[in-house]
Formats: sequence, C-alpha cells, structure tokens
Amino acid sequence: MFPSLPMAVLCYTRWNIAFRLCRPHRLLTASVHSQCVLALGDSQYGVIVLPTVLYLSKVLAKLAMGLDRRPELIAHLLRMEGRPDQDESIEKVTLVEKSANVVREAFIKCLTDRSGTPGVHGKPEGKRIGIYLMANLCLKLLFQCGKLRNAEQMFASISAQSPPLKYFPASQRVTYLYYLGRYLFSNNLFYPAQIALQSAYDQCHHQALSQKRVILTYLIPCNMIMGRFPSLELLQRPESEGLADKFIPICRLIVRGDYVAFREHLALDSSTTEWFARKGILLALRNRCEILVWRAFARKVFIHGGFHGEPQGSAQRGPPPFLYLHKLETAVRWLQAQHAQSLHSGLSFTPSGRSLDAKAGHNDLGSQLVYKLPDHDFAGLNEVEGGVSKPDPNVVSQYEDFLMPDGFFDVMGQWQPNQPGTLIDGQPDVDYRQYELDPCAHRVELDSASNQGKPTAMMRELESILASLLTQGLMRGYLTHTNPRFAIPGARLRGALPTGFPNVWQTISARESEDDRVPGWVQPPSPVAGGGLAAAGGGRVVNLAGARPVGAQ
Repeated sequence: MFPSLPMAVLCYTRWNIAFRLCRPHRLLTASVHSQCVLALGDSQYGVIVLPTVLYLSKVLAKLAMGLDRRPELIAHLLRMEGRPDQDESIEKVTLVEKSANVVREAFIKCLTDRSGTPGVHGKPEGKRIGIYLMANLCLKLLFQCGKLRNAEQMFASISAQSPPLKYFPASQRVTYLYYLGRYLFSNNLFYPAQIALQSAYDQCHHQALSQKRVILTYLIPCNMIMGRFPSLELLQRPESEGLADKFIPICRLIVRGDYVAFREHLALDSSTTEWFARKGILLALRNRCEILVWRAFARKVFIHGGFHGEPQGSAQRGPPPFLYLHKLETAVRWLQAQHAQSLHSGLSFTPSGRSLDAKAGHNDLGSQLVYKLPDHDFAGLNEVEGGVSKPDPNVVSQYEDFLMPDGFFDVMGQWQPNQPGTLIDGQPDVDYRQYELDPCAHRVELDSASNQGKPTAMMRELESILASLLTQGLMRGYLTHTNPRFAIPGARLRGALPTGFPNVWQTISARESEDDRVPGWVQPPSPVAGGGLAAAGGGRVVNLAGARPVGAQ
C-alpha cells in the first residue's frame, strides 16, 4: 500500500497543477475578451481601462506560453481536440493562438481610436498610445505558435492607420522593429528586413546585451545572404558571444567556394544545424547562400584558369576575358574526387567526412552536382537485363494467392489447374525496355562518336548556374553555347575581376535601395513630400473657372 500512496500524491499534484493553470487561462481569456476589450472600445472612457487590459494581456500571454512549453499539463485538452467527433474541416487553434486572437482585438481597439489626428500626421494620443504595446505582445504570441501569416494583416493595418513609429518609446520601437525584421526575413524580403533589424540594433540600449544578441542572431544571416559578412570587431563585442563559432565557418566555406563542404555543413542531419533550425534560419542560409558559393567557385577557377585579356597598353585589341566552361567542369570533378578520397580514407577534408554530393558525378540519371538517394519504390528496376526476368520474391510472397493460385478459369470458362510456383500469365520473357519512354536525362558519354561536341549533363547544370548568376547581377558578361564559355566584355578599364565579378553587397543594395521603404514601418512624411501641394491643402479641389491663360495681361 505504501508505494501506491506517493504515486497517488504525485498524480494528484500533477493534475492539480494542470487544473490550476488551465482554469486561470480560460477565465482570463473570457474576461479579457468579453469585458475588458468591450470596455476598451468606449469612445470616451475606454482609455481608462487601457493599463488594465495591457496588464491582463501580458499575464494571459505569459500563461499561454508557459502552458505551450509544458505540453504534459494540457495533454487532456489535446486529447479532447483529437476526438473523432471533432470537425476535421475546422483548423485546430492552440492556446497561444487563442490568446493572440484576444490580444489582437485589443490592438484593433487601440489602432482605430478616433481621438486626435489619424494616420501618419497624428501623434500617440488616447488609446493609440497602446498600439505598439499590444502589437508587440500579439506578435510575440504569433511567433511562438508559428502563425506568421496572421501577422500580415496587422502590419497592413499599422501602415494604414498608425502614427509614425518614432513618436513612441524606444523600448516599443526596438521590439516592434525586431519582430518586423523577423517577419520580413521569413518572407525572403532580406533588404527591408536588414534595415529594420539594423535600426533595432542601433536603437537598443547598450546594456541590453541579451536583446542585442537576439537581434544579431537574425541580422548577421540577413547580411550574409546579401554578401556582407560580419566583421571581427562585431563578433568580438559582448553581445556577440558565441555567434562567431556559428557563422564564421559558413563564411569561410562561402569564400572557399567548396559547395560540397557547404552543403554538408548545413545538411539537415548535421550536428551543426540544430541551432540554426531552432532559430528558423537554416533553410534561408542553405538555400540563399549556395549561389554565393558557386560564384566564389567560378571566380577562383577564372583566376587560375581563365583568359584575363590582353595586358594594358597593348596596341592590338584582342578578345575579351573569358573562361571555358569545360575547365569549370574539370574543377568540379576534381573537387568531388577530393571529397570522395577523404570519404574513403577517413581524412577530415569535409566537416564530417561523409558527404554524399561527392558521388554525384557518377550518377547515371538526374543531377551531376547534387546526390540524391535512389527511391526505394523503384529499387531493382536497373538490374533487369532483358530476356527472362524473375519475379520479385517479396511481391510473390505477399500476393502469392493472386499471382500463383492453385488454378484459374481460361477464356472458355473451363477450370485449369496451375503448377505450384508458376505465374498464371507466364514468365515475362519479352524485353519491352526499348519501347518505354524515359523521362530522365541520361548521362551523356563523351567517348561516344554520336556525342562528340555535345555538352555533358554536368556542363548543362553549370551553365544554368552561371545563367542564374548573370540574371541576378552577381556576375556580368554573357555565355556562349557553341563553344561553351563565359565572356566578360568591357573589362579594359576596370579589369576582368571587378567587371565580371562585382561586389555582391553593392550590387544588391544599389538595386534594392531604389525603394527603401520598409513595409509595416510607419515613418513621418519627409519635408519634400509635405511641401507644395500638401502645404496648400493637400487634395482640395481648386476652381479654375476664372483663371486666365498664361501670359495674358
């Protein structure tokens, strides 16, 4: 009896804690939703309850996030959501998302307050002083539950109705710009995300090291994607403690141009990617920085194996600088061979010494640069050599009663016995492979007489990568297809490297800075935009019925 007593006490304590936490959350949700938000909507006295709504919303958010981190305390609620009588067409809403919906209603009440001047010309008066307090709290909950698409409408409403952000306290500005930068980063808007995160980092208090470190966690990869790497001075600051070990290896792999080691370092099953995945920046770094690796690789091959043009001062005008693509292909195969050698010998050429992309050059089908494991559903198809093929023993054992029954009815309806272990339809003794359509691109062999002069599959892939770099402006020049090469015209003045391989950050910033407005960031109108027609009354209608022609006396 005694061992069962502590177990009963522990079970009671666990359920009591869960009840004591879930019940206040349910009561707070009902109270804030039905009473506080309703009172906040009063046009005259709603501002009185704003501090109360803010305090209760903070408690509600903290309680919801605490329960979300302890799923064992809300296991009974999760089981109720998974009951068979629940409507599957209705999307399940978590506790954090329910709390965010409640806080968003309070945010809307603050944003739509009609006291004072609305829009970008207004000031934080009345209930509008709580716009960014409620917005930051709601964004915190939305990021916690991963429902970022619900934040899009919030940013659109803020852009349309909120006073400028500069009129609010620094703490609210920094928090809002941090969440805005993370939202833009997750939507692949890296340049406006960099502006928002950089402003949040600059305005953050110098003693708030933990907050500045959180901002740098997203600001550094945002700059890396656009070709600007963190300096050693930045990584030696107190708020950057531990970040150098995370980002410097990636920067070195990009500069080295080793795409095999880069993909292995950021592989999904790598031990180094857990931190990046937890922060939500793994896929952005892996997908967006790989093109920079190929640019660095092509630049190195051009330096060592390309034609750099005639020397300056030469009277004879020669061809522009160029790089034969077969040299780039040779360099890729050499890189794959080096990694494959380290894979077999156990050397530490790669971070883990087990890269699979080193085997991609031997693929008969598919990519020659990226290795993909064969699909198990099609295993064994390549082993068929024609003639009599034997049925798969696994398939036979599973469907033996259908494929090899004791007997069958022939076309005349007569029962015919069947020999044990014999297929009803007989053995497939005819090879139909020559009549099949092959949707995959087979590897082109150079030693074939009919394939002389044709580009290989790897050459086509490399050509597509260079074409992508040229389209994005990360390389300048043109590609020729008859004699595959990359040419750099107009390099006599600046040189081949600055012309053909411009600075990535300067190229992207020059292109994106044409419209430096950040979605969701309300700024006061500039003096240029505020003068002229704005000073004369904005969009008022002017009666020109009595106006005289220009020059009339």
